Amino acid sequence: MKKAAVLVCMASVLLSGCSGAGGEKASQTADSCAQAVASELAKTDWTAVSTDANSNDAAYVMAHTDTVALDRLIAFTLASDGGPSEGACEELRSRFLESPHTVLAYLVLMGDQTVSSDDSTPVAEFICGQIASADAAWHDGSEEFAQAMESCKADYPEGPAAELLSKMETAHEVSLERNK
Repeated sequence: MKKAAVLVCMASVLLSGCSGAGGEKASQTADSCAQAVASELAKTDWTAVSTDANSNDAAYVMAHTDTVALDRLIAFTLASDGGPSEGACEELRSRFLESPHTVLAYLVLMGDQTVSSDDSTPVAEFICGQIASADAAWHDGSEEFAQAMESCKADYPEGPAAELLSKMETAHEVSLERNK
């Protein structure tokens, strides 16, 4: 339940920063939430948001999938196909296993963004499917993935993260069935 509160806090911090609605109370809430978020998110070698000017270069992202920011990795996954996409999906799976709460928080905060104007699939749902498919296809449904899913489902019994976990679980089952 604590992780769910952190997710709500993270959303509050982002929304209060975007709304432009100032005030001391909003600032104090944002500060306390930011502290809670910072203490709960895992320390990783990769960042969630990129400020690297090179991150717009697909060749750069391909060569650095293990260290580019999460937003760039997701953008690259959406724009690529074939071998490069497979490598990016495998890296997304690795990041989910390393820090599932961080990845879920980012996906929840993506809101209702869609894959493209031609495809109304929510990006977060698409990425969940890619993570699940990577585990099913290349790891035959690993125990590590199952444990991460169970832990997250316990931490997020309801709400947007729970919905994404349900989509991921369904995609995983479909991919495992397809691979038989």
